Amino acid sequence: MITKVTNEVICDDISAIIIVTDITKEKLIEKQKSDFFANASHELKTPITVMQGFAEVLMNKEGMDDTSKKQLGRIYKECLRLGSLISDMLMLSKIESGDAPVRALSEVALEDITKEVLDGLSEKAQSRNITANIVGSAKLTADQAMIFELVENLVSNAIKYNKDGGSVTVSITETDIDVFLKVEDTGIGIEKEHLPRLCERFYRVDKSHSKRIGGTGLGLAIVKHICAISDAELSIESEFGVGTTVTVAFQK
Repeated sequence: MITKVTNEVICDDISAIIIVTDITKEKLIEKQKSDFFANASHELKTPITVMQGFAEVLMNKEGMDDTSKKQLGRIYKECLRLGSLISDMLMLSKIESGDAPVRALSEVALEDITKEVLDGLSEKAQSRNITANIVGSAKLTADQAMIFELVENLVSNAIKYNKDGGSVTVSITETDIDVFLKVEDTGIGIEKEHLPRLCERFYRVDKSHSKRIGGTGLGLAIVKHICAISDAELSIESEFGVGTTVTVAFQK
C-alpha cells in the first residue's frame, strides 16, 4: 500500500529514500568567492613586487642612516611575506578552479624530490639548528610539479612550526598498492580541537606565531587539493608540545 501525503511517498516497506536538493545558489556563491579570490590575488601581485623592488634598492643606497635602513628592512620583509601569500593564493585558485595545467604524469622518485626540497630549505633549517632526514625511497606515477609543491609545503611547515634544535624526518615507504609519504617534526604541536580545521584556507592555530614566522595559512589547503587531484589520502596527527605527523597515502 502507497499513500501520498504532502509530496511525500510513504510505503509499508521502504528500501531507499532519495533526497534531491537544489544547490545552484550555493555553487554560484562559491564560484563568485573563488573568482574574487583569484582576481584579487592577481591584481595585488604587481604592486607588491614593485614595492619589494624599491625597498631593496633603497636599502642598498649609500648614506642611509640605521633607522631608515631598519624601517626599509621591515617594509622589505613584509613585502616578501605578502608576495608569498599572493603566490599561494594564485596557486590555490588555479587548483580549485581547474585552471591548473593538465597533469603531466610521469614516474616520480619521492626521495629525489624530497632531497631537492630539503636543499632549497636548508638555509631556513640551519638558521634554527633544525636537522632533517630522509628514510626510505619509492616511486609513483604522478605530476612531478604537484608532488614537489606538496612535499615543499609539508616540509616547510615542519620547519616553520618546529622548535630550535628540533628535527624533521621524511619517511617514504610502500606496499603492494600504496606509497606512503610521512613528514614528522618535533615542533610545537597542535591541540586536538584544531585538527579538523587545519586544511581550511587561512586557518591558523596561533595567528601571532604564524605572522612572526611568515606563514600564509594556505599551505595545507594546497596540500589537501593536490591530494584530491592525485587520488591520495591525507591524515594529520599531532600532540601539543610534542610534534606533528602528516601522512599522505598515494595509490600506485
